[in-house]
Amino acid sequence: MRAQSLLTFATALVAASIGAGAAQAQELTRAVQRVELHGDAPAACVANGGRAANPVNASFQSTGPNSGTVLLPLFVDTATATTRGSSIEVAVPVICNTSHTITVRSANGGLLREGAAAARTGSGGFSEFQAYDVGLQWQQQVMRLGGATSSATLVYAQPAKGDLIVNITVPRGTAPLVAGTYSDSVVVEIRPAN
Repeated sequence: MRAQSLLTFATALVAASIGAGAAQAQELTRAVQRVELHGDAPAACVANGGRAANPVNASFQSTGPNSGTVLLPLFVDTATATTRGSSIEVAVPVICNTSHTITVRSANGGLLREGAAAARTGSGGFSEFQAYDVGLQWQQQVMRLGGATSSATLVYAQPAKGDLIVNITVPRGTAPLVAGTYSDSVVVEIRPAN
């Protein structure tokens, strides 16, 4: 939506006739000016680059003004091939000047091994999938995405600004993982309601 500005300038001049005779009453010249200003503040939500806090076996790297990567450097215990516990908070500064919705979506619903077709347990009890939880905190509201859920939406009925906190928690695993690279893509979408 484009911002519109309209400036109306109206001038009314009332001129008086001045007669030729000295005995006539003289009317002074008057001027009236009116200025009207109109503006439009379009509905908008703006999110800036995130910053990490409270990392446990995790780190955050910004990859641009609206994206980043969470790295799990010690993802798997080398003795058991199960995941180590990891967690991190990412604070994203957000400003919305109207009511808005926040939707979080996971592409895989968990960490899926690259090359695996779906989350499944293979032979010998090895897995190609590790579930994790994503939590959002916004203006005293909390939303969780985890388990079999791959998307969730939070509705906020008024303008707000502050930090949207994204919590990511990978639990300690119980089943060993097949060797490979595990990944997921989480998208947090913030949209004005109107």
